[in-house]
Amino acid sequence: MTRIEMFTGKGGVGKTTMSVATALKYAQSGKTLLISTDPSGSLSAIFSQPLDQRVTEVASNLDVVELTRQLVLDLWRAKFGDEIYTVLSSFLPVGREIIDYLEGAPGVEEEFMLDYLLTKSQSNIYQTIIWDTAPTVTTLNLLCIQQLFYTHLTQAQKVYLKVKGVFTGVDPLSLINSWRQLTAQIIDMLQTETTSWVVANPERLPVEQALNIAASLTAFGIKVNGFILNKMLPPELCCTHPFWQAKFEAQQRWRQRMLLLADGQRVKEIPELSVEKMDTGFLAEVSELLGKP
Repeated sequence: MTRIEMFTGKGGVGKTTMSVATALKYAQSGKTLLISTDPSGSLSAIFSQPLDQRVTEVASNLDVVELTRQLVLDLWRAKFGDEIYTVLSSFLPVGREIIDYLEGAPGVEEEFMLDYLLTKSQSNIYQTIIWDTAPTVTTLNLLCIQQLFYTHLTQAQKVYLKVKGVFTGVDPLSLINSWRQLTAQIIDMLQTETTSWVVANPERLPVEQALNIAASLTAFGIKVNGFILNKMLPPELCCTHPFWQAKFEAQQRWRQRMLLLADGQRVKEIPELSVEKMDTGFLAEVSELLGKP
């Protein structure tokens, strides 16, 4: 079974850096895919090459893809567009432009973003998938939509049974059931194959959001591996200047709060490193630090 590790947290805390470093580490022992669903993804800059909607090999055993909204909607249209049009045109005087209208419906993009993840997981190509997620609120909405969509499709079955006489020559129940089955598979993938790391900087908002998202992931059924506190200031470099000493002490207060409320989960600490962030040495050092118990 392909394992999926997701990295989430407030925007700007270093999720992508942690994702890339982890993907490079896993690629040393097996075929790995790094997927970014962050709208402001920066994988192209990190790997110093243009990355589009195609899966691209960037290193030995490591493939990368940055999912865009248009790619996800194109996949949705290819998978369900014809069937949706057939059902709707059986009882409404509509042209194929109705598909353009429907692809903007709330939840469609999120649903098929996860369908893409499910497809790659089921392909048996990859030993590990590293998922660089969008910031906190978007990720929580993504999970919430899955539950709402599944409930909605269950209700849709009941509605169809009441109005099925309206349809001529087609059976929309097969479409409803296929979407419902897909949503059930996605939820199962998230709850049985996916684990998560919650990334934060040692500051008030990132720490509070990290604790909240960890609780939400656990409630949804996604195992939380632990927390990553990124950009910790080393004490030996802060003790000679009042500004940096005060900043160090503030970081330590939020570090202590995370340790107190982490509920026994691991807290990995990544220091503020002096190496250039896009440098391979920097990523290797982060990877080594993440690999420590």
